[in-house]
Amino acid sequence: MKDAGARGPRPEAWLPAYTAAALLVLAFHYRLALPGRALVANDFRALFIPLRAGLQNTLKAGEWPFWQRGMFFGYPLLGDIQVQLFNPLTWLTLPLDPARGVTVQSLIELCLCACGTVFWMKQRGLRPIESVFAGAAFALCLKETVHLHHWTFAASTCAWPWMLAGLDGFATSGRARFLWLTALATCGTWVGASPQMAYFGTGLAFLYALFLRRPRAVAAVVLGVALAAPLLWPAIELNSFGPRGAGITYRFAASWSWPDRRAWIAMLLPRYWGGRPDFHGPMNYWELQGYFGLVPMALLPVAPLRKRGLWLFAAVAILGIWTSFGDNGWLRLHYWLFRFLPGFGGFRNPTRALMLSMLCVTVLAAEGLSRLRDEPVLRFRVLVAAGVLALGVVYAGPATFALLLLACIAMWGVVSHRWALVAIPLALFDVAYQTWDSPEIGPAAAENHALERLSSFVPAPPRPRRVAVLLDWGEMNNATYARGWEGVTGYAPSPLQRVLRLFEATWIGRIRPPYKLYEDENFPRFRPDSPITPLFGAPLLAANRDANIAPLTRDGDVRLYELPALPRVFFTRSWQAAIDEQSGTLLPQAATGAMVVLSEPIEQPPGPAKAPVPAEQIEVRTNSLRAMIDGPEDGIAVILDPWFPGWRATVDGVPARLQRADYAFMALPIRKGKHVLDLVYFPDRLLPGIGVAIVALALLFLLAHRVDTRSTGGYFPPP
Repeated sequence: MKDAGARGPRPEAWLPAYTAAALLVLAFHYRLALPGRALVANDFRALFIPLRAGLQNTLKAGEWPFWQRGMFFGYPLLGDIQVQLFNPLTWLTLPLDPARGVTVQSLIELCLCACGTVFWMKQRGLRPIESVFAGAAFALCLKETVHLHHWTFAASTCAWPWMLAGLDGFATSGRARFLWLTALATCGTWVGASPQMAYFGTGLAFLYALFLRRPRAVAAVVLGVALAAPLLWPAIELNSFGPRGAGITYRFAASWSWPDRRAWIAMLLPRYWGGRPDFHGPMNYWELQGYFGLVPMALLPVAPLRKRGLWLFAAVAILGIWTSFGDNGWLRLHYWLFRFLPGFGGFRNPTRALMLSMLCVTVLAAEGLSRLRDEPVLRFRVLVAAGVLALGVVYAGPATFALLLLACIAMWGVVSHRWALVAIPLALFDVAYQTWDSPEIGPAAAENHALERLSSFVPAPPRPRRVAVLLDWGEMNNATYARGWEGVTGYAPSPLQRVLRLFEATWIGRIRPPYKLYEDENFPRFRPDSPITPLFGAPLLAANRDANIAPLTRDGDVRLYELPALPRVFFTRSWQAAIDEQSGTLLPQAATGAMVVLSEPIEQPPGPAKAPVPAEQIEVRTNSLRAMIDGPEDGIAVILDPWFPGWRATVDGVPARLQRADYAFMALPIRKGKHVLDLVYFPDRLLPGIGVAIVALALLFLLAHRVDTRSTGGYFPPP
């Protein structure tokens, strides 16, 4: 049997293979490749397109993208991993229209995924046809395609085959360049900004490096994670202050598990559930799916499991399926992984582990196709596999398409050693039929116009421009950020925990202590007539419901109202210190501006409660705020921006200590008289993260240099 070290086609023969893999991606997604088309699923409209538009607005204003003010009062943009600030493709596509830009970026990432898989198969000693088959099978698999509306999935998974190609290349040749490839691709999967996919891919690469018994390969994976520290450290910081800062319950982690054994039906007939071919199941279509495709499944029985690493990939494929049952799984495997596997307990949606299974089945099927070409006698295994699959289809619920495709696979199996290329269109035709209505596509020009007609009522920058939004879930939830305004609400997994508890307090009248997350809080709401709502500092409210006052204007179903609001920056004389749980009863009084609730006492004694004194000439920019404030006596300046590490203040150019006020905001003591108040944000974790990356880069140079030095006399791959 040929192993990875076997001689393959000439180098020039591989260029058509890479080209073919990329062209297959573009042909499969031809509707996206057409000019002016865009991905328009709900997550794109509600989150990813506004994030891209907001980033464009920040850069046009000449600001660094460190902080954002358009969602949830603001939080560090650098810590929101889904913005993909460190992804080179983000900057390559940034000049495009926001909707078109994220779509083109996704297409490029899928092409990189397909070409990377081709390169990986080359390192394993396969020929171009099997390699292109593998590239198309993974980059265009059902799980990848239906999850395109989760933009970051493709961005992270496109690095997986490059990571593994580096490991196989190093195991075969011992060349340092493959260590570099593994490290950079490992960094790339985290830069791709899907923590769950990056975790799975890095874990597989780490296991494979251990399996190869190459300590330097293991080190390359670890150093690759360290290279992503400038992204990961700020993200970890934001996560600690976010909804999952106190941890998550197992109930939340196990949500979107496969419900029971009926999930096996979806492994054969993805669109079939409960006798309905149009799919009406207990989960949405994309989270349920674990369909490998009939062609790859028919090729599994001929996979040469004795070849390097295939037993490991087979085990991981099974593990991904097993994990997908979550709390319904045999021996409670998912629960024990949640309890004891480091990092695993921070994720939900167990069925997403099937993306790993997809990759592993891809390499097993490609190796099986290669073996079938070399050993035609094995075609009977393919015929038997097709027959078993056909029986399963008939038992699950007869599906004409699946049975016809299995008949074609059976006929192809007889001549597969001569017509291996036919496996590619068979597999793609299958996936194209099963993708149902995914991905959702529309004209790019129609996107990113939500609330546009209300712009004339919002002050021009740098004046405060905060607008509260209470609308149904959809494209308008983050329209404040897309428009360049400041926002109170939003849709994202990255709001600050204190902001969410403040919204909750408008309904229940108290501040709940921190608790483990037990349900999704991506779309929080507040009560506009709550006595603490003026604390939000938003004089405008956009809503699609009637109020007891006349709206300022209308834009279709959206009404723009005036909302009672405190000044963005103001002076008050009275204060009271209180711990978080006690502050809830004091917030209604704080919302009048007559006093401020501080997280800890100050030396300055409190005075009588009086009406607040608004600051003058308030200038709000992305990473800074300036205000002229005139204190009639010694007192406190209150800034209705959320407290977060990294904000620093000066009063008349002299550094001053900020502290948390009114549960979620900021304040500092000032003396009587006129003062210039300046606040500037710079991420605390950025420079340490860059330092870690520099050290990792130096160690990688040292590691690669030692490999080159040791391998000058030749390298012999393991048996």
